[in-house]
Amino acid sequence: MKLLNYTSYRYFLFAGLLTLLSIPISYLLLNRIFVDSVDRDLKLQGDLIPAGLKAIQSQRDLDLWKALDHDLDIVPADSMHFSPEPFTVKKMHKSQTVTEDFRILQKEVFILGKRYYINIESSLVENEDLIQTVLLIQLGIFFFLFSGAALINYYINKKVWRPFYANLSYLKQFKIDDPIPQAPDKKIAIEEFEQLDQSIRQLSERVQKSYYLHKEFLENISHELQTPLTLLKFKLELLLQDQMLSEEQSIVISDMYAAIEQMQDLNGSFLLLSKIENGQFNTTEQVDFTEAIEETVQELSFFIDSREQLVNRDLAAGVLLKGNKVLLKILVKNLLVNAIQYAPVATEIKLFLTPSYLEITNIGNAIEIPQSQLFERVIQKNYQKGSRTGNGLGLSIVNRIALYHKGTMAYNYQSGKHHFIFSWK
Repeated sequence: MKLLNYTSYRYFLFAGLLTLLSIPISYLLLNRIFVDSVDRDLKLQGDLIPAGLKAIQSQRDLDLWKALDHDLDIVPADSMHFSPEPFTVKKMHKSQTVTEDFRILQKEVFILGKRYYINIESSLVENEDLIQTVLLIQLGIFFFLFSGAALINYYINKKVWRPFYANLSYLKQFKIDDPIPQAPDKKIAIEEFEQLDQSIRQLSERVQKSYYLHKEFLENISHELQTPLTLLKFKLELLLQDQMLSEEQSIVISDMYAAIEQMQDLNGSFLLLSKIENGQFNTTEQVDFTEAIEETVQELSFFIDSREQLVNRDLAAGVLLKGNKVLLKILVKNLLVNAIQYAPVATEIKLFLTPSYLEITNIGNAIEIPQSQLFERVIQKNYQKGSRTGNGLGLSIVNRIALYHKGTMAYNYQSGKHHFIFSWK
């Protein structure tokens, strides 16, 4: 839910609940006020009755009074129950078609020596009509108030929060190697959003500067390491051609040569990992993954033949992945080289490709390190019992490439076979 909708929703929920509660409360209060007003009028009329009784001297005067004053009902005292307080009853209207609510006040009097109850009544229909009119006016006011508040809240808040959404859009589209856009010429009206905008731009500049320094440092150190390592390899190759070397010296030099090659591999692997983590590879092209796997197998055919191994391929045709072909080929190459190195000589390696995952299987001994650490960036030695030493970065690179393509890497060991699975959505 958007922030604007979040605040608006709670505001209108509160206003709606307030309206629902205010309408019945208003009705009860207004009804109580009008009833109290009617009761006061009835009591005033009741206070005037004793003065009117002095004019009644005969039964004829009493009958005339009854006939002329329709708001009074004079009945014998023994014909009904007396109530000292006003009360409400429903009575038939004069039209004899509908019933109405009447407020009645009783007075006990003596007329011509007899005890009577005088019922002074007043209709509440006009009061109810007035209450309904007031409530309708109130509802109209609430409706226009809500409508106006909704429009004001939408347009003003939309304008107020525009800098926030602009910064949010900027952060979503931010790429570390893209130029940072210029700050808007017009100053932001809201002080907090102005500070947020400045903070985001300053942070972007610091992050970008740190990124370029880190990138330059890695590239420089890689280049500076590569030069002396290449020089050492060249000199060791010259020494190996010396006919005067003993067998022991040749072995030592060969080990040194292998160590230098491993250092070069490490240097290239660290540089590749850094580029992946910095997002320096484009992943928008449609890659024919089936074709990329075939190309990688062909490139490693000499290595496969030297191990007298068979790579059995069961590949779905035309599997397309949105990503970077170079990285995907590195992923397949590292997994395949891993299988070739650690599978026994003259064994079978299986590649199984579907539109949703790639599985590479090879025979081999169980690994010595925990499976949870298999794809971590660590220097691993003795990956398998009886295997040669490796730099331990191959599977870490594989995992980073998989994540870079929004995929996952999984591993399991079943029936003496290693299963590496690269899956994607």
